[in-house]
Amino acid sequence: MKRRKVGMFLFDFVDLLDVSGPPEVLSLTANNKAEQAFTLYKKQLLPTRPFEVVTISESGKQIITHSGIKIEPDFCIDRCPKLDILIIPGGPLRGIQSILKNKRMIDWIKKHRHIEYVCSVCTGAIILGETGLLDEKKATTHHLALKMFQKNYPPIHVVTDRKVVHDGNLITSGGVSSGINMALYVVEQIMGKTAAERTAKTIEFDSFLY
Repeated sequence: MKRRKVGMFLFDFVDLLDVSGPPEVLSLTANNKAEQAFTLYKKQLLPTRPFEVVTISESGKQIITHSGIKIEPDFCIDRCPKLDILIIPGGPLRGIQSILKNKRMIDWIKKHRHIEYVCSVCTGAIILGETGLLDEKKATTHHLALKMFQKNYPPIHVVTDRKVVHDGNLITSGGVSSGINMALYVVEQIMGKTAAERTAKTIEFDSFLY
């Protein structure tokens, strides 16, 4: 199976769980039971793993999360490798607004419209809304931002009763912890339900909801 290159977009004041949840799921996904066991045993991830996650920020310089934890990105957007999957995490609305005003970043995200999947976690959907990629698509976001999301982006068909919403190659998820659900959903789409269930069991994640 082709290994997917997954890009996690970083920006100042991003929510840490939005950033850490999906990579943990994808990085611990294995092709079979034997590889899953080796993954839990070895210090380093297996080279055969189906997903490789990299982190990307505008400048490539260290960012600070909403909780104050600092992260050193792997790449800046100018040196980013070709991606199969792009994940846009969320954060507090002030942090999101700084991205909405950054035309360079919005344009960079729009350039990925034709990759396998463009995903968002929580209020990251607002960033996707600003790109126009969600126009006439179904999408969701954090429950406290749903009304604002619909008001600011009326072409989007906002879904209020699902944790993960998939429309075309766009996958949005609602809530800070929903990035875990979203990543398991991506695993299921690409590798099948058995692989997704095996990964969920590995991380002892019981809320297997889409």
